[in-house]
Amino acid sequence: MTVDVASLTLPRRLNDKLKEKAANIGVLPEELGVEFLLKGLNEELDPEELVEHYQLLSEKYLTEARELLKEEDLVQAQPFKKALTENASLKFWGATALAVKRVAAIRGLKLDKHGSLWDFVSKISRESGDEDFIRLFFTANALHRNVYEGQMNKEALEIANRDIEKLIDKLRRIS
Repeated sequence: MTVDVASLTLPRRLNDKLKEKAANIGVLPEELGVEFLLKGLNEELDPEELVEHYQLLSEKYLTEARELLKEEDLVQAQPFKKALTENASLKFWGATALAVKRVAAIRGLKLDKHGSLWDFVSKISRESGDEDFIRLFFTANALHRNVYEGQMNKEALEIANRDIEKLIDKLRRIS
């Protein structure tokens, strides 16, 4: 899929506010920024554009999370190491949440709350008879929690990465 994308440059203060607001509500800044932009323009993405948007951001976050894990190998300072693992957790969580939202969007649904992600994953699990959707989503949820608690080490993140890759692959195959 080829998607035409553009970037937006923000003043640092505005960027910091966007990041803070996104963290407070549990989404990534790019997702919140697009939402704000659409509201400001009184626009909505059509269902196909919404699916593309979720797919693009999911792939972007997954790639960035993998890169953060690689960078962590090179970092010695503990506070920086912690920040990298927390950021990797956020990217893995974002990639997963957006992959779930993508499948929902294909079905004409828009998931706005954390609980709605769980409900939808449970529905997919029931429909498919595959409990791994729920088991693997537990990992994503643990990563989401790790963003705030910072308890996971690199080894745990590498194992979680494999679970996230499996879940996203399963989600791609059912859509």
